[in-house]
Amino acid sequence: MVHLRTIFATLMLIVLVTALAFYHTSAISQIGTQLLTRLEKDETNREQSSIRTLLMKNVGESVINKAENHQRQRQNSLSGFNQNASRDIKDIQKRQHNVFAQLSQETFHDKCPQRRNITLEDIEMKQLPDDLYKLAPEVFDQFPKTFLEGYSNPCWVQGGDQIRCLPKLFLAGVAKCGTTDLYLKVASHPHIIHAKEKEPSWWTRNRYDRKQGEHKPVGSFYGYLHEFDKLANKMRNHQDTDAEVQKLITVDGSPSTFWDNVFWRKYVSPECTKGPTYVIADVIRAILPKTKIIAIFRNPTDRLYSDYMFTGGRARTPQTFHEHVLKSTTSFDSCLESGGNLRSCIYKNFNGQHGHVGHDHLVMLMKGLYSVHAREWLYAFPREQLMFIRFEDWYSKCKKILPEIYSFLELDSLMSTQIDKICAKKNPTKKKNSKGPMLNATRTILNKFYQVSRQELARVTGDMNFLWDDWT
Repeated sequence: MVHLRTIFATLMLIVLVTALAFYHTSAISQIGTQLLTRLEKDETNREQSSIRTLLMKNVGESVINKAENHQRQRQNSLSGFNQNASRDIKDIQKRQHNVFAQLSQETFHDKCPQRRNITLEDIEMKQLPDDLYKLAPEVFDQFPKTFLEGYSNPCWVQGGDQIRCLPKLFLAGVAKCGTTDLYLKVASHPHIIHAKEKEPSWWTRNRYDRKQGEHKPVGSFYGYLHEFDKLANKMRNHQDTDAEVQKLITVDGSPSTFWDNVFWRKYVSPECTKGPTYVIADVIRAILPKTKIIAIFRNPTDRLYSDYMFTGGRARTPQTFHEHVLKSTTSFDSCLESGGNLRSCIYKNFNGQHGHVGHDHLVMLMKGLYSVHAREWLYAFPREQLMFIRFEDWYSKCKKILPEIYSFLELDSLMSTQIDKICAKKNPTKKKNSKGPMLNATRTILNKFYQVSRQELARVTGDMNFLWDDWT
C-alpha cells in the first residue's frame, strides 16, 4: 500500500513539474517573441545591445542568431535597393529621356507621335508638334520671344511699358498632402511675392470651359497673368532697389497642375489610345524652361482617406470608404488585367469631366499614383529643377527642410530665428477627422494597390523614404 502511494505521489510530482516547465517555456517564448520583434524594428546599436543581453538571459543564442540573420538580410536588401536607385538617378541625369523610355516602354505610346523636348526657338519659329500646340494655343500664340534679362523671375515688357510675369515656382502635389501649409511657409520668404490666389488652377482647369472641354478665349491667358501683377507692379515702380527687385520671384500654388490632364482626349491624335504624347508639364517646360517645381507627397493610403473624409458630410464613414475603395480598386485592376499599365489606366477613361478608371467621384485612386505623375515632370524637366518632399518629413523636420528649399530656389538664406518663426506658423485650413480611423482591411487593400507605384517613386526620385516602410 505504501509502495502504491509512493508511486502515485511521484507521478503527481512529475505532472506538476511538467506543467510548470510548459508554462515557463511558453512565457519564455512569449518574451522572446516580443523582444525579437523589438530588435527587428529598432536599428540603433545601443538598443540592439540592450535587447541582445535580455535575449541571452531568456531564450538563448539560437534566437539571437535568427534575429541578427533576419536583420542582415533586410539591411542587405535595402542596401541593394539604394545602390540600384542611385545608379538609376545617375543614368537619368545623363540620359534622362532614354532612361524613362526604357523604364516603361509601353508608356510612350502605341501609335502616338514621338515625344520630344521643345525649345523657345521652336515656339518662335512655330515648329511645335500639333499635339502639343493644341494643348495650349492661347499660350503659344501670345507668348513673348524674350524675357527681361537680369531678373530671377520670368517677366517681359508688353505694349511698350506693361510688365507681365509668369511664376518662377510651381508648388504642386495632390490635395491633402500639405500643399497649403507648404505654400504658407515657403512663400514667407521676403523675396517671394504672393499671387492674387494661392491656387489659380489655370493650367489644368480654369482655362477650359468645363462643360465642353474647349479652350476659353485668349483673354483667359491675360487673366492668368494678372494673378502676378503684384510682382509686375514692384518691377515697374521700383519700390525696392534694383538689386532687390531682381531677386524677387512669384509662385503658383495649384496642386492640380501636377496631376490633372483631364481633357487630353480632345487635343491629341486619334492614334493615341493609351494616353497623351504631351501633357501640361511639357507645355510649361516649353515656355518656362528654367522654372522650378516642388511637389509634396503623403502616404497615398492616408491621403486618400483624408481626402474622402475632408470633402464629405456625415454620411461618410470608414465603412462607406471601404465600399468605395473596393469598387474603385476592382475597376482599376480590371484595366491592368486587360493589358494596361499604370499610366494608360489613369488616362484611359478620362471623359472630359470627372470619370476615369478607378474613380467613382468619391475615391480618386489615380491621384495617389505619384510615380506616374512624377515621371511626366521628370521627362519634361531636368532632375535638378524638381524637388520632391515627403509630407511626413515636412511636418516633423520643417526647420531642416525649409532652408533646403530656399537653397534650391537660389534665394538668400534666412537666419535660424526667422526659420523658427516661419515653421511655427499654423495652417488655418487644417481640419481633423472625427469619424475614426480607417478600417484595417481597407488599409491592407490600399497598401497593396499603391505598392508598385511607391517602389517606382522611390526609384525615380532616388529617395527610399517614398517607400513609406515606416508608415505601412
